[in-house]
Amino acid sequence: PEAITCHQIESESNAEIRRVLMERYGHDRYLIDSGAKKLHSDDFGTLYRKDVPDDEPLVMIKVVNSTKEPDGTFKDYWLRVPPQFGEWGCTAKSAVAWTFDVPELEYAPLIET
Repeated sequence: PEAITCHQIESESNAEIRRVLMERYGHDRYLIDSGAKKLHSDDFGTLYRKDVPDDEPLVMIKVVNSTKEPDGTFKDYWLRVPPQFGEWGCTAKSAVAWTFDVPELEYAPLIET
């Protein structure tokens, strides 16, 4: 995985091989290293989109764990969401709500654990 590059991923014509390369590289790392577009950010997270040649776009929401790690830091998590969340007008909140199978208007956690 250390030898895989964004260029190698993006120039791979076989979609299945490209998906394996991307998975091994790490979807989150690929988004950052390949210059994915930051679509929306709010208190719920940050929504990113990367158009992938000859494939559906990679759309993920970056969220921050509300529980501190033993060293006092907060861990980031990346959650893949359907490509439609990468379209204009979608919010980070709507993407997070989707991961809980709840409509955006109903997603209003009182406490994060």
